[in-house]
Amino acid sequence: MHLLLGMALLGASFVQDDPICADVRRLSAAIAEPGGYEALRKSDFVPHLPMSCHRGAEGYFCHRTLLPAEITHETMAARIAACLPGATIAPGAKWPGLERAVVTGGGLVFDLEESGSERAHVGRILQIEMRPAPKP
Repeated sequence: MHLLLGMALLGASFVQDDPICADVRRLSAAIAEPGGYEALRKSDFVPHLPMSCHRGAEGYFCHRTLLPAEITHETMAARIAACLPGATIAPGAKWPGLERAVVTGGGLVFDLEESGSERAHVGRILQIEMRPAPKP
């Protein structure tokens, strides 16, 4: 619990200057408009996170290998959450060899998954899947 609170507080410092916030907020705004998300997905919009992103089945999928030390599933979860007022960060489902986090907020769900190590030939790997939150 303290780790998640610390990540959220750390993320607050990113909000004003973080370049990912514009695209995260654009996705959230599109969710809020009837037909907005579908229109955004049909356009050439792709979120600009510090990794390669493309459209997936329901949302967007981002992937990066050879992560620099400052990019982890925890730091990216905090950065994303800081862009969305009221967003929450929770640990993801346990799986051997994977570190996971889930960010929920702004009508979106971000699943973050980190694997690998500095000793692996592709280093550490981070994958982020973003999609609309399920309707209540």
